Amino acid sequence: MNIKRLWHSIRLYTMLSSKRRGDYVRKHKLFNKCGEFVRLPQMLLPLHSEMISIGNNVEIASDVMFVVHDAIHGVLNEAFGTNRFLENKEPITIGDNVFIGSRSVILGGVNIGSNVVIGACSLVNKDVPSDTVYAGVPAKKIGEFRDLVNKRDSAGDGV
Repeated sequence: MNIKRLWHSIRLYTMLSSKRRGDYVRKHKLFNKCGEFVRLPQMLLPLHSEMISIGNNVEIASDVMFVVHDAIHGVLNEAFGTNRFLENKEPITIGDNVFIGSRSVILGGVNIGSNVVIGACSLVNKDVPSDTVYAGVPAKKIGEFRDLVNKRDSAGDGV
């Protein structure tokens, strides 16, 4: 971990407000994109965070992991006595109005649409379309965003 990433990680751990952490990430351009009203947990700055784009009004719960790279190239290069295998890196894109539950893992190359809920402890290894609820290992569609909104609507008149 380089010193700059370590410093930003310490700052992200010491801030008490999830909204302030989102503002900090946006201000310092630590992600490729970080929209307005992003709420982040206390976290280590993900490796290759510049490959992560986050839309507006996104909440990321505790212990979510963003994995934009693999490390198999090191094993392959050592096994075959070469340096021809390169690290595979792919971006992650998260749309607007998204909640990602605790301990979920989002893999590189994944696009999460807008108006999406990802359940806790999910492994997101494929694109998630807008207006859906996904959960599981691997994550699968378990519902519609609008149905969840209507179920959670405290006024009871739906949206």
